[in-house]
Amino acid sequence: MRCAYEVWLRHFSHLCGLMGRIVLLMVFGCLGFSLLPAKDADNESPVVELKLSDYLQEVLQHNESIQAQMFEAEANRRKARGEYGIFEPDFKTSLLRESNQRTNNVQEQAAQSGQSSFSERNTIYDGGVESLFPTGGKIRLGATQSDLVNNVNPNPLAFLGGAPLTNFTQQYQTFVGATVTQPLLKNAGFTPTLAAIRLAALDSEIAFQQYRRQLMATIYQSEGAYWNLYYAQEQVRFFDDSVAVAQNVLDDSREKLSAGQGAELDVMEAQSALALRNTKRNDAMQNYYDAVGHLQTLTGSAPMPYQIGSGGSAIRVVDEPGETNVPLSYADSFYQAFELNPDYLIQQEKMNQENVRLGFARNQLLPELNFKAGYGYNGLGVTPGESWNVAVSQNFPSWSLGLELTVPLGGNIKGRNAYSAARLNLQQAYLNLRGAQTEIGNALNVSIQKAQAWQQSIQSYKTVVHYNEELLKTEFERLKAGTVEARKVLEVEADLLDSRQELASALTRHRRALLEVELNSGTILKQRGLDITREELKRQTAKLLEQYDGSSVRSALPH
Repeated sequence: MRCAYEVWLRHFSHLCGLMGRIVLLMVFGCLGFSLLPAKDADNESPVVELKLSDYLQEVLQHNESIQAQMFEAEANRRKARGEYGIFEPDFKTSLLRESNQRTNNVQEQAAQSGQSSFSERNTIYDGGVESLFPTGGKIRLGATQSDLVNNVNPNPLAFLGGAPLTNFTQQYQTFVGATVTQPLLKNAGFTPTLAAIRLAALDSEIAFQQYRRQLMATIYQSEGAYWNLYYAQEQVRFFDDSVAVAQNVLDDSREKLSAGQGAELDVMEAQSALALRNTKRNDAMQNYYDAVGHLQTLTGSAPMPYQIGSGGSAIRVVDEPGETNVPLSYADSFYQAFELNPDYLIQQEKMNQENVRLGFARNQLLPELNFKAGYGYNGLGVTPGESWNVAVSQNFPSWSLGLELTVPLGGNIKGRNAYSAARLNLQQAYLNLRGAQTEIGNALNVSIQKAQAWQQSIQSYKTVVHYNEELLKTEFERLKAGTVEARKVLEVEADLLDSRQELASALTRHRRALLEVELNSGTILKQRGLDITREELKRQTAKLLEQYDGSSVRSALPH
């Protein structure tokens, strides 16, 4: 019965190890990292050594969230440029055909040589260039030519025979000149005219900061995932060592049992300890698979199907989260956040937007008073060319000057309420800015305290690990000498396993706390040389856009 149990336990342990290797191959068969492969010490499977810098480059090149935010930033930049189109001159042209017939009254008959009716058929051609001034004024340079056909006869002797005149007279009338309309109160000046341009420019700046925020968050998540994989990798290594220790204890117990110096209970206890460690190692492997899956997600890599016999590869992170004794200054980090933290900068730009809206709303409280002026030349002839020549000869000038006033009779209900709303929105933006400042300050304080606390824990765990390692060596020697039971060795080894895991966890959490400090202060990109200017973002977006052809975009759209 005992032999059967031992055989089953050995097969179970072997099966657990085999299943772990198969799942490992399935997950890491093809990860998409362009890194140099290495070999394990036992040459069982290839290992991909992953450096942090190489991994971050993969994230920057393939992460879909970063790319999407990049396109949004470029779209807002184009929209901001498009707002300058309000100053683009417009060419306008029109053609109007009109017909009019009426009965003349006595006064009209006297003016039209006694005709009893009036009939006209006119064609009016109009064209010109219009443009907007930064001061809010509008100018139009153009010409109008009217083809006038009516039954008005300039000859008063035409009705001497008593018969009504049925012949029509055709003339061409031309006006060439300029008209200007300049607001003097409402809509006057740079503030209302340039408001849309300024708002669009601030929207573009906000989109750029949102891109930086997405980039920072992705780098934070990616590097955190890298250190999580380090911890999971270390856990697997610790349990491998623990399984090896338990196996040695089991072998020693069996040898002593065979020599008649040990008890069967010692062997069963060692077998139980080995099975427990194998089970925990499998749990650690599951955590390892989860950590690798998170890395694949952040790099935009799809999992590749594994085929038996095609080989496989595993990831091993190369860099270690070494401790740092660099003092962290809350004041320096806090003031750096005013220049680099995108959350604070976004709220600052939103407050600037509300200032622009308030200035526009204040202008809209004024009554509308417009100055209007026009100057040009008239021409008249029996042909279009003759009429045009008379106009350009400048012998018949025409000009006008005037003011137009519009006052709301209800006290400008819309303007007053819009101004009140703009003031409230500005106050809200100010409070949001202060709130962001407070939130950043508290987050910085907490992350700095966490980093300092984990730094102290690292030193403590190093001491514990060193002590347990020395103790385990001593207990092994005593086990070989037969002066200590196997149970004591397994207990010491379990303490060593726990302390090693705690040390790896402290190193990982210390590094993540430092990441939080860099994220909250806005220096996470600067520290890694990944910060970017708007011009660089423009070039990168153009390069990325070349990689996407129209067919790939259309294929993603719903039909």
